[in-house]
Amino acid sequence: MDVQTPRATFADAVSLRLLFRRGTEVVHTDFEHYMLALKRASEPGTIAYFDLDRTLIAGYSVMAFAWERMRTGTVPLRRVLSSAGALLGYGLGRADYHHLLTTTVRDLAGETEQALATLGQRAFEQRVQGWIYAEARALIDAHRLVGHHIVIVTSATRYQAAPIARGLGVEDLCCTELEIVEGQITGKALPCFGVGKLSAAEHLAQQRRTDLSRAYFYSDSSDDLPLLEAVGRPVVVNPKLAMARLARSRGWPCLVFAPPSDLGTAAA
Repeated sequence: MDVQTPRATFADAVSLRLLFRRGTEVVHTDFEHYMLALKRASEPGTIAYFDLDRTLIAGYSVMAFAWERMRTGTVPLRRVLSSAGALLGYGLGRADYHHLLTTTVRDLAGETEQALATLGQRAFEQRVQGWIYAEARALIDAHRLVGHHIVIVTSATRYQAAPIARGLGVEDLCCTELEIVEGQITGKALPCFGVGKLSAAEHLAQQRRTDLSRAYFYSDSSDDLPLLEAVGRPVVVNPKLAMARLARSRGWPCLVFAPPSDLGTAAA
C-alpha cells in the first residue's frame, strides 16, 4: 500500500482552522471534525499508536513519579534532585534523552521492582489520573469503537506508564524497560525512544499481521519523527511551535487539547 495515499486522504477529510500563537500562524485541526472523520475510518487491522507525555497527559509522568518518591521519603533527597535536574535540562533543551535516561536509571539502581510498581500506581492515583486529557480519552474510545487496536508507545518506564495504560483500558504498552535481576533494578535499561519506538511499533504490527501504512500515531514531539514518518496517518498533538510548523508543511493533522481541569492532586 502506498504510504502517501492514506495520509493525504485523511488530512483532506478534516477541517482546518487557523490559530495565532505568539504572533505566528499555526494550522490547527478542528477536533470535532476530526472525530467525525475518524468515526468513518473503520479499517480491519488498523493500529492506533499513542505517545504518552504531553499527548495523553498534560505534562511528564516522570515528574509525578519523582515527586512521589520525594514525598514518601523512600529515597535520599539528593537522588530525587539529581533526577529532577536531569529532567529540567532535557525540558530546556540543554541535555538529550539519553542523558536523562542514564541519570534516572542510575538513581533507581538498587530499588526493588515491586517498590517502583507501587510508587508508580500511587503517583497515578494521586496526580497523573487528573492530568489525562479529555480529548485523549475521547480519541481512544473513538478508535476502539471502529475496531482499531490501541497501543501506547512511550519512552517512559513501565512503572510510570502501566498505571496510565490501565486507567485508559489500553492493554498493549511499548515502553522503556529496566533491567531486573533478582527483583532489583540494576541501573541498565532498554530505551524505547526515537528509532527504538519505530522498531517497537514495527514489531507489534508484524505480530498482528498488519503494517504501519495503515496505522495512526499521535505525538507532540519531533523526537518521534521516525515513527510519525513511517505510519500512514501521523497526527501531531499539542505541539511546540517548530513541530506545529512541521505538521503544517507536511499536511498532517494538528490537534490541540484543552488543559485538564485537575492539574493538581487527583482524588485517590
